[in-house]
Amino acid sequence: MSPRVLELRIHGVNNTPPHAMLALSPDDVERFSGCDKLGSFWETKPDRVAALPQGHPGQAPPGVRREAYSWGGMARSSPGIGGSGVPSRAVNLLGRIGWALLLPFGLANVAYWSRKLPVDASPDKPQKVWWNSGRGAASTRLFGLGLTLLLVLAVCEVAIDVYAVQCSLPAANCRRLPEFLDVLGDPPRHVRVLVASVVPVLLLLGLVALTSLSRSRYEAAQSTPERHDGVMLGRSSMWQGDSRVGRLTRLHLAAGFSVVALVTSVQVPQTFFFGVTVAAAAVLAVVVARVVVTAADGPDVPQSVGNGPWSRWLVVAAALVLAAHLAGIYVLAPAFDGPLLLVQWGPPVVTAALLGSTLAAWSWRRNDKKGPLVFVVLFAAFMVAGHWSSWAWIGVVLVGGAFLWRAWPRKGDGWQAWHGAGPGVLLGLSLTASVTLSTVLVLTFRGWVGAGLRASSFYLWFGATFACVAVLLLVFLLVHAGFFMARWKRPSPFDGEGTSSVVRARHLAAVAHRAENVVGVLSTISVLALVLTCYLSFASPAWARWSNITWVVNGSNWVIGLVGVAVVGAFIGAGTLTNRRPLGLVWDLMCFLPRAAHPFAPPCYAERAVPELAEHTHSWLAQSPENRVVLSAHSLGAVLAVAAIYALPPEDLGRVRLLTYGVQLRPYFGRIFPELLGPPVLGTPQVRAGTFFSLDPWWRPPGEPQEGGLSSLLGANWVNLWRRTDYLGFPVQSWTGGTADRRADETLEGASTVETHSDYHRCAAYRKAFAELVPTDLNQSPDRGRGEDGNLERS
Repeated sequence: MSPRVLELRIHGVNNTPPHAMLALSPDDVERFSGCDKLGSFWETKPDRVAALPQGHPGQAPPGVRREAYSWGGMARSSPGIGGSGVPSRAVNLLGRIGWALLLPFGLANVAYWSRKLPVDASPDKPQKVWWNSGRGAASTRLFGLGLTLLLVLAVCEVAIDVYAVQCSLPAANCRRLPEFLDVLGDPPRHVRVLVASVVPVLLLLGLVALTSLSRSRYEAAQSTPERHDGVMLGRSSMWQGDSRVGRLTRLHLAAGFSVVALVTSVQVPQTFFFGVTVAAAAVLAVVVARVVVTAADGPDVPQSVGNGPWSRWLVVAAALVLAAHLAGIYVLAPAFDGPLLLVQWGPPVVTAALLGSTLAAWSWRRNDKKGPLVFVVLFAAFMVAGHWSSWAWIGVVLVGGAFLWRAWPRKGDGWQAWHGAGPGVLLGLSLTASVTLSTVLVLTFRGWVGAGLRASSFYLWFGATFACVAVLLLVFLLVHAGFFMARWKRPSPFDGEGTSSVVRARHLAAVAHRAENVVGVLSTISVLALVLTCYLSFASPAWARWSNITWVVNGSNWVIGLVGVAVVGAFIGAGTLTNRRPLGLVWDLMCFLPRAAHPFAPPCYAERAVPELAEHTHSWLAQSPENRVVLSAHSLGAVLAVAAIYALPPEDLGRVRLLTYGVQLRPYFGRIFPELLGPPVLGTPQVRAGTFFSLDPWWRPPGEPQEGGLSSLLGANWVNLWRRTDYLGFPVQSWTGGTADRRADETLEGASTVETHSDYHRCAAYRKAFAELVPTDLNQSPDRGRGEDGNLERS
C-alpha cells in the first residue's frame, strides 16, 4: 500500500542537514527535488528503507513517507566562486566583506515590517501616499536612502579626501601605500581625484551585483495564489519582490551618483559648466528622494503609480551628470587644495535627519495619525544650528521632549515588542550599525595611511561617545550576569523538579529569554551616543576641546576598531559558503522578510522557500483526496510552515497537520510583527516581554486568546513541543499548558546530556505528538476518529 501521509521536516536556525533531520547518515539520503542544493527536498534512499532495523529513529511509521526540506543555503551562502586558489579566495573574501555592509540595510528592512501594517489594503484598492509617517512606509524607505548616502560619503572621504587629496599635498605624511593602492604613481592631483571618484561608484555597482545575483538565486522562484484576505502572508505580492527591488535599486544608484558629483563641487572652478552639473546633481538628488517617498510601492501599501520609468530615467540622468562632471575635472584641472565640505559636514547632517526619523518611529505603532514630519525637520535643523549658536540645543531638547511624549507607552502597548516602539528600536540599531561601519572604515584607513591626516570630526566624536556609552552597557550586562551567577551557584528549581544540570540549563535558557530587553537597552544607548555625537560635531563646546579629551579619542579608536573587526569577522569567519551563516538568528530573521525598504538588504529566502513548500504540499494532496501532510517544522522553519499554509488553497487546509517545536512564533515574531505573525494571524493569546531580573522572565499571565487565525484554521491539527531548557523555544499558547502545547523531554532516553534547542524529533514526545496528529492504523480512513471539521475528537 502506498503511503498516504507525507511527513515533511523543515529545519530551523541551526541549518540541520537533511540526513540529520531524517535521523540517518549522509550516505543514506538523496536529493530528489529542487532546482539546486540551496532549496531542496531529500528522502531516504530506496535501498536503505528496507535495510533499517526495526525501531530505528530514521524509520518512518507504516503508511508515512518522510522527507526533509533544506533551505539554509539560501540564507547562509553569499555569492562566490568555486575553487581553492588565491583568486577565488580573494573574491569570496570580498563577498563576505560586502555581506557585512548589508547589516544596517537589513535592520532597516526589518523595521519596515515592524510598522503598523495596513492589513486592509489590497491591490484592488491602491493608495497614493505622500507621507504616511504614522505607518512609516515612506519614512522607512527614505531612511534607507539616507543609509546609502552615509556609506557613499564614508567611501568618498577615504578615497577622495584622504587618498586623492591629502596624500598628494606636499606636507602630507602618508606612509607608502601598498602597491595595489599606489598603481597611479604620482599623477596630478585632479587626476587622482578623478580616479578616486570611481571607487564609490564601483562600490555601489558591487552591491548591486551582490544583491542581484542573490535575488536571481533565492527569490521569486514561482508565484503563489492570492488568498486569505486580511492576512499579509496570504498575498501573492508578499513573495514577488523582483520588480520592487529593481526599482529601488535604480533610485539608490541615482542618489549615490549625484552625491559623488556633489562631493567635489566645492573645489571645482566657478564656471558655467560646473554650475550646471552641480545644480543638476542637486536637483536629481531631491527628485530621487521625492520619488522614493511617493512612488516606491510595497506589498503592504500598493500604489496606483509605479516608478519604473522614473527610476530608469533618473539613474541614466545621474550617470550622465556624473560622467560630465568628472570629464570637466579632467579638462579644467582644479587645484583641490582645501577641505571637501560635503564629506566633513554631510555625515552629521544626514545622521541628524535619520535620528529624527528614528525618534519619530518610536510612535509609529502608538499613533496612527499623520506622522511628525515637522519634528524630523526641526530636529535636524536645531542640530545644525548648534554650529552657530549654543541656544539651539534648547530646540533639540524641546523637540526631543515632544518625541518622548508621542512615544510614551499607551494602554495595550505592552503586548507589542518594546511597548510598541519596535520600528524606532530597530532603526536605531540600523543607524548605529551604519555609522559604526563607516567610522571603522574612515579611522582605520586614515590610521593605516597616515595618522596625521585630517578626518571628519564626526567619526572621531562617534568613536569617543560610543566608547563611553559602551561602559554603561557593560555595567548593565555585568549586573545581569551577577544575578545569573548567583542563581547558577545555588539554582532554585522552578517549573517542576529536575536534576542539577537540568535546572541550571533552565536558568541559562531564562537568561536568553530576556533578549528583547537587552536589545532595547542597546538601541537606547546607541541612540544617545548618536545624539551626543551630532551635538559635539556641530556645537564643539569648550569643555570638549581636543586638548582636554585626547586620551578618550585615542582610546576610543581601539574600541571602535575592535567592534568593526568583530562584526566583519563574524561574516568572514562564518565558515564555508553553504554550511554556516553570519550572526545566526539575526541574519535568518532579516533574510526571512522581503526587501521593501532597502534594495541592498540581504536576500529574502522566503520568496523562494514559501512557494516551494506550498507547491510541494499541494502536489502531494492533489494526488489523492485521502492524502495528508504533516508539516514538521523546527524553530524558524515554523515561520516558513505558517506562511506556506496561508499560501495553500483553502480546500487543502482540512488535510494539513502542523507539528512545531522550538519555535519563537508567539513571543518574538508575534510581538515584533503583529500584523504578519501576531495573535490575530496565529490565533494565540497575547504575551508581554520577559522581565529583567525575575527568576522566570515569562511568569506573567497571558492575554485573552484571539478569535480566528491559524488556530481556528487547524484546530487540534496543530501540536507544538517546547522545553524549559530551550533558549530559543517557547509555547504558542501558554506556559501552563494549552490545547496545542506539549512538554518535550529535557533529556533523551538513555542519555545524560541536557537537550536544549535541537533533537526534538528524536524524543518520545515527538513520536507521541505525531501519533496524535496521524491515526495509528493507516489502513483505515485517515479521518477516522475526527469530527466533521477534520479535527481530532477528544473524549
